[in-house]
Amino acid sequence: MSSVAQFSTCARRFEDAPSGFREVLLQHIDESENVKHLIYSPAFVIGKFRTLASVLCVTDKRWLIALRENDGRIRIDDCSYDRTLLAELTIILLHGQLKIDYTLNGEARSTACQFNTVMERVYFRALQDILKAIDGNEKVPTNQDWRNSPILESWPIKFRNVSIIYAPKNSYLVDGVYLAEVCGMFHRQLAPAAAILLTDRHIIIIAEEKPTGWFQFRHRPTYGEIITYFPLSELAYCHVRLGKRFGILELGVRRGGKLEIMFPRDAEERVHGLAKTRRVTFSQIKKFVRRSGYLSFALAMFDEFHES
Repeated sequence: MSSVAQFSTCARRFEDAPSGFREVLLQHIDESENVKHLIYSPAFVIGKFRTLASVLCVTDKRWLIALRENDGRIRIDDCSYDRTLLAELTIILLHGQLKIDYTLNGEARSTACQFNTVMERVYFRALQDILKAIDGNEKVPTNQDWRNSPILESWPIKFRNVSIIYAPKNSYLVDGVYLAEVCGMFHRQLAPAAAILLTDRHIIIIAEEKPTGWFQFRHRPTYGEIITYFPLSELAYCHVRLGKRFGILELGVRRGGKLEIMFPRDAEERVHGLAKTRRVTFSQIKKFVRRSGYLSFALAMFDEFHES
């Protein structure tokens, strides 16, 4: 049962933030910064899950997440956009989370704030501005309508809708592939069903929530999704590791960390070419898209997932 008594609110001024957060924000945000989003989420309980009260602040120079710890202290995590690595949005029934990976003193770190999904669109708008700032506030207009894209046409309706709803603004969809779940012995799920979207600026990975049980003897409905936004400018390498029943596609983050995508072993021949893939830079991507309108050399990284 949820103990939510109030939902997330958007403040226009620091003075409107709750006591405790108000004083910390005034100390950490410079007067010269233009505040675009200031979102407060109260602490709440869903079953055995407890969240911390938080404030998400997005300015023209950086993002900031303030969390009220159980002892009442306020913890601050903030970072400029040029040191932000990737972002992850989780939506599961009433629970939502925005997680951001970044670098501090040369080390990869992450922070997150939780919220009630009634106000998910408020957080998604803030995430849109964060993604836009990571790209250097570059305006890349496009008239593409993802709803009519043949790439998503044969996908399960859940993945098709999530792709359309949570697409980064002004992104051009180049290609994508849907991946069924990967199961091991006794139908134990090793990787949930997922989808990979390749745009002109991001790799977007949509994955279902993983079941809580160790074994799944029958199909269980899933109610949530985890959406990871990986800027192509942060792509450092692409490696493939093979096991007995599955393989792993490893995408290296340029300034630390990695993402792993599990795929069936029968895709080995198509995945093998990934080991020879060299680093793709953002400048190369922009140049190629403008010249041909199609990112074929980057698509080679994901070609092995396509059904023959």
